[in-house]
Amino acid sequence: MTGAEATIDLAAYRRNLDRIRTRVAPAGLMAIVKADAYGHGLLPIARVAVDAGVGWIGSLDIVTGLRLRKAGIHDDVAIFAWLLGPAEDYARAIEAGIDLGVSTIDQLDQIAGVGAAGRARVHLKIDTGLHRNGADAADWPALVRRALELDDRMELVGVWTHIAEASDAEDTDAIEQFHEAVAVAQGLGAAFTVRHLAASAASFDRADARLDLVRVGAFSYGISPGGGVTPASLGLEPVMTFTAPVRAVNNGMALIAAGFGDGVPGSAAGAMELAIGGTRYPIVSVHLDSLEVAVGTASVRRADTAVLFGPGSSGEATLQEWGDTLGTIGEEIVTRLSPRIPRRFV
Repeated sequence: MTGAEATIDLAAYRRNLDRIRTRVAPAGLMAIVKADAYGHGLLPIARVAVDAGVGWIGSLDIVTGLRLRKAGIHDDVAIFAWLLGPAEDYARAIEAGIDLGVSTIDQLDQIAGVGAAGRARVHLKIDTGLHRNGADAADWPALVRRALELDDRMELVGVWTHIAEASDAEDTDAIEQFHEAVAVAQGLGAAFTVRHLAASAASFDRADARLDLVRVGAFSYGISPGGGVTPASLGLEPVMTFTAPVRAVNNGMALIAAGFGDGVPGSAAGAMELAIGGTRYPIVSVHLDSLEVAVGTASVRRADTAVLFGPGSSGEATLQEWGDTLGTIGEEIVTRLSPRIPRRFV
């Protein structure tokens, strides 16, 4: 145990959810909790979302969905899993009422063949250009027909896609392809309860992308896409603050108890600053279990708290600054924080 910790502001997370729901209404909100809720802690985050009235949780995979059910997220809340491997435990998923995002006929046949009690809840995926699975336009009618043939074993709940959110023109094209695919499916006799394609950025920027449901991950944690777009400009609050104690001070250098073994990027050396007592100091080097900062003659002492990133309210760098300076995105930084770093929930 290094003494470093990530403080998770659950009240800020809930306020973000409230702001997002207001923004996207009347569309529903799916709170995405993949990658241990973006490194923020799966179960506490999911429980706050449910308590806030969010009706959909995006788990990414079946194992995470089953963990949520076991932890008490009951079937009045829909759980959606879409990363499906060749040997999934579909029987348990169906019995737990986990919605499944399906891209191929083989997946449909596997789901139908497990002999589970009850019907599977299925969302068919059309590929609209991102090529992150999903059926292409040529294969789409056959996928829909096969799902309809298996009506006694599965319920067609949703139709969905991923869009790139890279440019308005590309997203407009993807949305048009999506509507065309839905029309084809309806012409074949399919009826869907929910249509969903937007993630964080499109759910905020494009009313025409919201449809019935939006899937929001990064924005709910107060993580913005960068490029000059800050959480504050979106009306959101950063949820995580990452701190570590000062272990020693010698010859103008302070040793901080967090390193690349904890997920601190080595590229932070010479590029980033951290804050101690509201004053920023440059990071000079990053080691396995520690990092060094140049404090000069400042009155920094052993056991002081260094803040690597947070909301910025006490002089510290924000996650946005880390991402922009190091040429990455905030999601990468928070999800790479080691599980050995305790998450403290407030």
